[in-house]
Amino acid sequence: MRSVLLATLLLLVAAPAASAAVTVDMTISPEETRYGRTTEITGTALLDGVPAAGQTVQLEGRRYPFEGKFQVLDSGVTGADGTYAFERALDRNWDLRVRVADGVSPRERAYVFPAFTLSYRPRSSRVVRLTQRYRVPRSVRLEKPTIFYLARRGARTAPRVATGELERVRAGRYRSTAIVRLPSKWNGRFRYASCFRYTGGSGMGNPRSSCPRRFRFR
Repeated sequence: MRSVLLATLLLLVAAPAASAAVTVDMTISPEETRYGRTTEITGTALLDGVPAAGQTVQLEGRRYPFEGKFQVLDSGVTGADGTYAFERALDRNWDLRVRVADGVSPRERAYVFPAFTLSYRPRSSRVVRLTQRYRVPRSVRLEKPTIFYLARRGARTAPRVATGELERVRAGRYRSTAIVRLPSKWNGRFRYASCFRYTGGSGMGNPRSSCPRRFRFR
C-alpha cells in the first residue's frame, strides 16, 4: 500500500504545471483610411479567460510589399481590464498584429488610400472644371485615371460623366481634371463625386476596390 501511495505522490510531483493560455484580439479602425490620417488599433488580452492586466503589449507590422519579418512598431501596457490601444499614421498598406507574452492576435491588413481633395471651378454658367488632387509619399507612383460623377442637386445617385487622366505635378503630388457640361434644366445646381482605382505596385489602397457605374451619395 505504501509503495502505491509513494508512486502516486511521485507522479503528482513530476506532473508539469498547466501553462496559462494568453489570447489576444485586435480591431483596426478604420480598416481603410487616407494617407496622413490616424488609424486606431485596439483590443483585449485575456489570461485563461481573465483580463490580463499590466502586461507588455507590442504592436507588430509588416509594410507593403509584406516581405520579411514583422517588426515592433510600438509597445505599451494593458489596462486593468486587459485592453490596449495604439494610434498610427500609416504611410502605405500594412499587415498588423499584436503580441502579449506568448499570445498573438490574428493578422489584419490596414489599407491606406492616397489623400485627395475634389473641387470644381465654373467656366461658364453651364460648364465646370472638376479637379481631383492627390497626395502620397514621395516614392509612390500613381497611374490610374480618375472617374468623375455628376448629377442634379438632390439626386441620390450620379452616373459617370468623365475620365480624367492622371498628371504628376511633382513627387508625391498628382491631379486629374475634366471639363463637364451641365444640362440647362439644372439651373447650375449639381452635386459631384469621384473614384479612383488601385495602381499596381503602389501599395496604397485596396486592390479589390472598383469604381461603380453609378455613384451613390450618402
